Amino acid sequence: MNPNHMIIGLGGTGGKIIRAVRKTIFQEFRSLSPEEVSVGYLYVDSSDELMRLDDPTWKILGQSVQLGPNSQLHIRCANLSSILENLTNYPGIRPWIGDRAIWNDILGGIVGDAIGGQKRRLGRFLFANHATEFCDRLTTQVRELQSGGETSVTFHVCTGLAGGTGSGTIIDTLCQIRRLYPDSLQYRIIGYLLLPEEHPKPNWNTGNYHANGYAALAELNALSIGKFVPCNIAGNGGKMTDLQTPFNGAYLFTTHNENGLALGVDDIPNVVADFLYQKIVTVRKVNWASLARQENAENGDGMPETIPGTNSGVRSKRWLTFGVKRIAVPEEEIAEYLAYQFARQAALQLRYNNWSETEGYLPNAKNVDLMSYVTAPEQLERWLLSDEHLILSAAVLEADGTQGRWQPITRYWTTVAGAFKQEIEEREEGAKWLDSLKGRLEVRFSDQYRGHGVKAFYQTVSASARERAREIRQKLERELFGNWRDGIRSVHEISGLVGAVITYLRSRFERFDDDVTRAKAQEEALAKKLKDQEKEWVKVGVISDMFGKRKRIFDACALTLQDLYATRTRIEGWQFAKKFTPVLTEEITQLKAELDRSSAMISEAVKSFEEQIAERCVDEGGEVDYRQQIIRFYDPDLVRTVTRRLTKDAREQLTQTQRVRSALVAMLGDKLDFRTFNERINRTTFLDVLENQCMENAKISHNNLIESSKEKLIGVSIIDKLRDRYGDRQALRLFIDGIVKSAGNYLIFNPDEIKRSAPGINPGAQICVSTFTVILPRAPEAEDFVKMLREVFWECVQTTAREFLDGSRPNEIILTSVTNLFPLRVVQLLSFLRARYLERVNGPNPARARMEIHIEEDGQTLPSLFLPSRGELQDRIAPGLLLGSALGLVADRENERGVKELAMIVKDEFGIETPIFLEGSTIPEALANLPEPKALVLEETVGKHLTDPELRREPRRTELTQRLAAMVNELSRQLPPSDPRTKLFPDWGRRAIKLLRGEG
Repeated sequence: MNPNHMIIGLGGTGGKIIRAVRKTIFQEFRSLSPEEVSVGYLYVDSSDELMRLDDPTWKILGQSVQLGPNSQLHIRCANLSSILENLTNYPGIRPWIGDRAIWNDILGGIVGDAIGGQKRRLGRFLFANHATEFCDRLTTQVRELQSGGETSVTFHVCTGLAGGTGSGTIIDTLCQIRRLYPDSLQYRIIGYLLLPEEHPKPNWNTGNYHANGYAALAELNALSIGKFVPCNIAGNGGKMTDLQTPFNGAYLFTTHNENGLALGVDDIPNVVADFLYQKIVTVRKVNWASLARQENAENGDGMPETIPGTNSGVRSKRWLTFGVKRIAVPEEEIAEYLAYQFARQAALQLRYNNWSETEGYLPNAKNVDLMSYVTAPEQLERWLLSDEHLILSAAVLEADGTQGRWQPITRYWTTVAGAFKQEIEEREEGAKWLDSLKGRLEVRFSDQYRGHGVKAFYQTVSASARERAREIRQKLERELFGNWRDGIRSVHEISGLVGAVITYLRSRFERFDDDVTRAKAQEEALAKKLKDQEKEWVKVGVISDMFGKRKRIFDACALTLQDLYATRTRIEGWQFAKKFTPVLTEEITQLKAELDRSSAMISEAVKSFEEQIAERCVDEGGEVDYRQQIIRFYDPDLVRTVTRRLTKDAREQLTQTQRVRSALVAMLGDKLDFRTFNERINRTTFLDVLENQCMENAKISHNNLIESSKEKLIGVSIIDKLRDRYGDRQALRLFIDGIVKSAGNYLIFNPDEIKRSAPGINPGAQICVSTFTVILPRAPEAEDFVKMLREVFWECVQTTAREFLDGSRPNEIILTSVTNLFPLRVVQLLSFLRARYLERVNGPNPARARMEIHIEEDGQTLPSLFLPSRGELQDRIAPGLLLGSALGLVADRENERGVKELAMIVKDEFGIETPIFLEGSTIPEALANLPEPKALVLEETVGKHLTDPELRREPRRTELTQRLAAMVNELSRQLPPSDPRTKLFPDWGRRAIKLLRGEG
C-alpha cells in the first residue's frame, strides 16, 4: 500500500515547488494522478498570480498541471480595516494583532486587496481570515488520500522565509496541521524552507527581506523547543499549549550549495521538487529507512542545546538540509526534442505540405499554377461556380433541383416550346399556330417561369442570394477541408486556391456587362429573324399549306422563339449574376479569412515548436560539467542525427501527420469546416494537441525504426551508457569522484560554529550528521559493472553513513546527501541575517519594524539562535551584578587560594552560606570572566530578591537607587577612558534601577 503525501505550498516559492513537482510527475507518468503515487496538494497565497487556471507556466508537453480550485486557497482580503475596528468579533485575531495606530499606517499604503508584501504579521492577518477554510480544505484532502486504505500521511510544507505570505503563515500552518493531526509518528510534518538570498534580485528587498528570514527562524526554533506558544488563529485566540512536536524536521536550503554550485532563485524550486520526487515517487517501493530516521532526528542526539546547567532547551536541532544530484540520460528532454521535431513536421505539413526527400516537410510553399486549376470547366462545374450556376440556369440549393422543378435555361425553353408546339399542332387550326405559340411562350416567360415568371423569379431569388452564396461556399469548403483532412492539400495551398477563386469571381464580375450586351444583341437578331419568319408565315396559302410550307415555317419559328426566350432569360440571369457575384465573393472572402487565420496560427505554432527545439539537447560533447545539478549523460550529436533520420522517413511522417490531423478533426464534431476549426482550436489548443500526439508519435516511430541499441534515444540504461564509456576502473573513479565532490547540501555551514564547545552543548552529541545515499537502477545484465560501480562510489564517498538503494528509473542514478541534527547557529548565512535583522529593529520606528517582522509580540523574549558572545553575556548580566552588589548578595570573600574575590552569597534551606566565586576581584573583572552557568545563577538569585515588596518601598528604594548611582559613577571613573565600558556602565546602571522599580 502506497504511503500518503500532502504537499502544502505557502506563498510564491511554495506554489512554484508544487508546480515543479506536478510537472515532474506528469513527465514520468503522463498522468496527474498515477495509481502508484498518492499525493494531495494545497497551495496558499495572497497573490493569485500562479493560481489562474489558464496560467501557461503550469503547462508541460501541451498539458496543464494546474491545481484545481479545491487545492488552492487565495487568502485575499480587502476589509482588514473593518476587522481592526471590530476586533471583539474576531477572537482568533485580537490577542496578537498589535498596535492599531501602526496598522493604520500599514493599511494606508495598500491599494485593493492586501497581499503579504514582506510583512509577516500582515501575511498572518490575511491567513487568519481564512484559517477555518484552510483547515477544511486540508482535512478534505487528507480524507481523500486516506480513502485508499492507508491512514498515515506525511505533510511536506514548502515556503520561502523572505516574504510576507509564506514566511508569515509557516508557523500557523505547522500548528494547525499538528492541532488537527497530533500523532507525530503517523502524521509526520516536514518543512522545506528557502532562506533569503544575501544578494536578491533588484527591487526584491523592500525592507524586511532578510529580517523576515531571521525572525521566522527565531520563531520556528522557539516553536520547536516549546518556548513559543502561538495563539490559535482558527479558534478562540487561546494559546496552543497542547502541541507536541510541531514539526518532525525542517529542511533549510539556499540557492548555493556547499561546493560552489549557484542556482537562480527561479531554479531552486526545481531542485526541491527533484528531492521530493525521489522521496515520494522514485523509492516508493523501497524502504528508505535512514531518511525517515533523519527527518525525525532519530539518528543521533536530537535534544536541543540547553541553557547551561539546566535541561531547558534553547536551540533546536530539528533542522536538516539536503543535496540532490543526478547522473541521467535526459530521457524526458530527448523525448520532448523528438516530439517537438515531429510537431514541427506535422505543422509544416498542415501549412505547406511541401515534402522533400532530403529535408522532410519544408517551411515554404510549393509552386503551383492554381489559377489554371481553378478556372478549369470541370472545377467550376463541381464547385457550382460555372456561368450556368451564377445565372441560376443550374440549381445551387438542393431544393432547387427537387421534383424536376429546375432545368437549365436552354433545355427549359426547348422543352417548353416543343411541348407547346406539339399540342398546338394537334388541337388548333394551322393558321393560328404561330400566334398561339407566341402567346403561350409569352405567358410562360412573364408569369409561369419557375412559378413566377422570369423577371419575378430573379427578383425573388435575389432575396435568397446570401443563402445560395453560402451553399456554394460550403460545398467548396467541404471539398477543400476534406483535402486538408486527408493530407492532399495544405492550408496555405487551400488559401491560395480560394484566393484564385476570388480573383476569378472578380474577373468574371467585370465581364457581366459584356455578357448582357452580347445577349441583347443576340435578342435583337432573333427578334428580327422572327419578324422575317412571320412575313413568310402570312404568305402561306391553301396550296402551299397543302405542300407542307406552313409546317416548315412553323418549325423554324418555334426554334427562333425558344432561342429568343432563352436569350431573354439569360439577360435577366446575367443581370442577377451581377448582383449575386459580389455576395458570393464576400462569402468566399470570408472563407479565405478563416483559412488565413488558420494558416497564421499554424505558422505561429511552427515558430513555437522551433523555439522549443532550440532549447533542448543543445549540449556540446566534451568535458563533464560537475557543477551542474544534473550530469546529462548522452550524445547530443547522436540525438540530432537519429531525429533527422526519423523526420525524413516519408512513410513514418505520412503516418504520424495523419494521426495529428485525425486528432484535430476529432475535436470538431460534425462541423468539418475552417470556421469551426478556428472557433474550437485556438493557438493554445493546437499546440497542446500536437505536443501530446507527437510525443506519442515520436515514441512509436523511435521504437519501430531504431533497432540498434547504440542508436536508441529513449528507454536507455544509464548503466549501459556508463559501461560503454567507462569500462576502465580508474576512468570511472575519476568521473565518480568529481560528481561526489560536487554533490553537496544547498546550505553552507560555519566550521567554527560546528567545532565550538560551550556550556549547554552536549560534548558527546555529534552535530551535522550526514548520510549519503546512491539510488542505482537494477541492471542484472551488467552485474559485474554494477558491482564495480558500487565499489567506486564507496571509495569516493567520504561520509561514513552511506547506503545504496534500488531505483526504478533505468535512465538515471540519483545521489542524495542529507545532513541533520544541527542548531541554526552553524548556518553560515545566519550571522548575516541577524545583522540585517538588528539593523531593522534598531532603526527608525523599531516598534513598527518588530510588529511587521514578527507574527506575535516583538520577538525580544525568543531564545537566541547563537551562543552568547562575551559582550552579549556581559551586557545581559551587568545590571544583575550591579543589583547584587547593591543588595549585598555579592561581596568580597577569600577564595581557596587566599585571594580576595567577588562572590555571590547563596544560602541553603538551613541558612548556611555558600560563596559562588565570580571569577574576578572587581565588578569589571567579573563581567569579563564570569561563565554563563554562574551568570544564570546570579540572574536567578537577584530575580528572587527583587520579588521582595520591601525593596520598592521608601526609604529603601531611594537608598538602593543612590547606592547604585554612586557605584556606577565610581566604576566609570576607575576605568581608563579607552575602555568602552565607561560608556556602558551608565546604561547598565539605569537598567538596574528600572529592574529595582519593577519597570524592566
